[in-house]
Amino acid sequence: MGMVAGIPIVIFWGCPHIGVTFLMALPLVFDGFLQRLTPYESGNIRRLLTGILFGIAFISLFIHFHRFCVRTAGFILKICGADTAAVDQMIHSFGG
Repeated sequence: MGMVAGIPIVIFWGCPHIGVTFLMALPLVFDGFLQRLTPYESGNIRRLLTGILFGIAFISLFIHFHRFCVRTAGFILKICGADTAAVDQMIHSFGG
């Protein structure tokens, strides 16, 4: 449910900075380890909130990874001698 909620949130508000993205994933990871290592069990509201935060972070990480791949491909094309203006246009059109 968190990823389903994360998609429209990222579309409307944009992709957060990579540091903020990792911070958004921490509550779910922390809660999961806390439940694994102790007798504590989180409730449904906490699971919903941490899941939504993690879903937003997960979708944002996909976007950051996509941008990284597009920029890396553009860098490789420039090294191989491709037209710089055409590569820059390609990077821009693919969201890098």
